[in-house]
Amino acid sequence: MIDTAENYNPQTAVEELESQQEILLRWLENPQVTTDAEQKQAEDLLISARFALKQAEETRKELTRPLDESKKRIIELFKPYVYKLSNGIEALNRALHHYHADKVVAAEAARLAALAQEASRIATAKQNGELIQPLAKSVVPESPKTSRTHLGRVTYREDYDIQIVDPTLVPRTLCEPSMPKIRARVKSGVTDIPGVLVTRKYTTSASRQGGK
Repeated sequence: MIDTAENYNPQTAVEELESQQEILLRWLENPQVTTDAEQKQAEDLLISARFALKQAEETRKELTRPLDESKKRIIELFKPYVYKLSNGIEALNRALHHYHADKVVAAEAARLAALAQEASRIATAKQNGELIQPLAKSVVPESPKTSRTHLGRVTYREDYDIQIVDPTLVPRTLCEPSMPKIRARVKSGVTDIPGVLVTRKYTTSASRQGGK
């Protein structure tokens, strides 16, 4: 019996066990069974080896138990703090994702409105026999994918949440249904797939200045 890992050297424990079972370990190096007598001897060796193994495992557990308990206490101490941070990160991501998605929708609506206005302007000019210069394509800026902050930057990556709602409706070219094939189809720009619910979403990656 040992006290704790702090006042008992694991190396010493192993050396003591090996010393106690020196003869057994020597016999275990090359066991052979060719006679009834050797069978009995091997069976005794098996019993002894299993007992020695059990003894070694019990000794190891006694040495590591204080470490396991200490690790468990540390994890429990950190858990409330980590929980608050994790929940806060999820809440921030939700708020940022919604806001970014709204900005993307607004930018697209503004772009379409500008295109419609430009088409109307060109049509009116043609009716009046006028020559006009087309507006620059960058009249309506796109919503940036990377936002630089005081501490670093946050990048928004467009992704999709894909759920198979009715496998029987999924096109045969995408079956079993095959999620990798469906995801590849969605990534190509096809989001209207029978039997599949595709929802646009955004993921974020954040980095501090200096990479820390």
